[in-house]
Amino acid sequence: MASTISDVIARNLAALRKPGVLAVRPGYEMKDDWFTGRPAIVAIVARKRADIPADDVLPDEIEGIPVDVRQASPLKRLAIELRLSPDVGAVPHFAEEVPLVQTTPGSPSAHAELAKIPKPQLDYTGPAGLSLQPVTGPMTVRLSVSPDCGWTVLDEFLAATTQTLTVGMYDFTSGHVKDAVAAAASGRPLKLTLDHPPQNVTADQTDATTVSDLRTAPGAEFTQAWALTRVDPESTAWIFPTAYHIKVAVQDGARFWLSSGNWNNSNQPAIDPVTGGLDSHDADDARHRDRDWHVVIGEPSLANQFEQYLLNDLAVASAHNLPPEQSGPPLTPPPVPTTKTPKYKEFFAAQTIDGTMTVAPLLTPDPGVYAGAVKELIDSATASLYLQFQYIELPRALDASSQAFVALVDAVIAKVQAGLDVRIILGQHETSGYLEQLIAHGLDVKTTTRIQNNVHNKGIVVDSSAVLVSSQNWSMDGTLYNRDAGVIIHEPRAAQYFEAVFLHDWENLARAKQPV
Repeated sequence: MASTISDVIARNLAALRKPGVLAVRPGYEMKDDWFTGRPAIVAIVARKRADIPADDVLPDEIEGIPVDVRQASPLKRLAIELRLSPDVGAVPHFAEEVPLVQTTPGSPSAHAELAKIPKPQLDYTGPAGLSLQPVTGPMTVRLSVSPDCGWTVLDEFLAATTQTLTVGMYDFTSGHVKDAVAAAASGRPLKLTLDHPPQNVTADQTDATTVSDLRTAPGAEFTQAWALTRVDPESTAWIFPTAYHIKVAVQDGARFWLSSGNWNNSNQPAIDPVTGGLDSHDADDARHRDRDWHVVIGEPSLANQFEQYLLNDLAVASAHNLPPEQSGPPLTPPPVPTTKTPKYKEFFAAQTIDGTMTVAPLLTPDPGVYAGAVKELIDSATASLYLQFQYIELPRALDASSQAFVALVDAVIAKVQAGLDVRIILGQHETSGYLEQLIAHGLDVKTTTRIQNNVHNKGIVVDSSAVLVSSQNWSMDGTLYNRDAGVIIHEPRAAQYFEAVFLHDWENLARAKQPV
């Protein structure tokens, strides 16, 4: 399909080269902000206008193929006009896109500049003599979701610390979480490996300030290192290409908290709409906060597996860190994010389940662990397959380096083609371009996929009987190369808890149209 439309574009560039048209490419027609299923010529324009001179209007169709006119986002306009790479501009890359404006070299972002700083790449190795293994046995699992009850459960978990707290975290900029961690670790060893992500819009302080405050807190027994990512300014070597994206805390060597969400105000808002009710201020605030899934699992052998990996990360990172970064000045009070969902119809209280069950721990970049287990989970589906992810970003090149990730997407497509009940919720970052790439790859987006604002989750429910809770975004780096963590819980009660949340979101918060 794409090559045929590319030929039509090549034959008709004169008709498409109108004032304000930035680029054209093969794609799919959209009406009412969703896909019709018809292949189309997509024309990206600087600004859509109604008062265009007749000679400057693009044709409705060319050689029987509709022309779909779309306004470029600011980042897309930069990527076209300045030729920024897609990873810097954060927009999808299309090999057959034809620019129709003069291009000039562009200036990449600060993170891209940091990536240019020469530093050696270290081979990834896990803790000696330890491999991740599923555990079957008696355990206690506490299930929760944000923005409903995530902070209530995390606060309870931290307050129950009696001996040690070992943490691996991507973003730690929430004041109320920092205070709870400081209180939990007072007089007890706190060990933290932390990334340096771009500042979250809801941050109370920088990650460096969080570290400084914890180091000087009363009774602090604090050990910390900056994760070895390629762009981290405090590391002198790198292992993880773009992120130390894990969200795990191990308590007293016996229990662990694991989540799709960070310790920031977007993922862990200090609200309790479950208690406040649907008409409360917290319920309205929840519409601006992120959907995340969390578990607290009480099972010593699983907790030990995660803790040994976290301690190994800390030891390796500590050997390649610069002197501690200075904390910055206090930030002004963070604004409430402007992106919001429709009103919630229900808030879900936390649920605790006990009994004998099987839980598989998953870590990346440990070879084959996540991709192999999640592919097996998807392949096991016989009736229903529900996925909720912040985004699905197909790689630019479908080659050997991306094969294991692409196989996950292909497994989902196979279940759609087999007639299963497949439903996919993606966040607002999954713009039309990324969706078109999935359509071109063979996914029936029109019938399977909805868009929901403020989705930060990375979860899967299969046949109401097994559930994945994880931090792995569905991208090549997220599923293969960055540090991320997850668990697959083979227990119907856990699966049905998160399935109920998913179906609530599908019916009430997600839409088959582009987000606003």
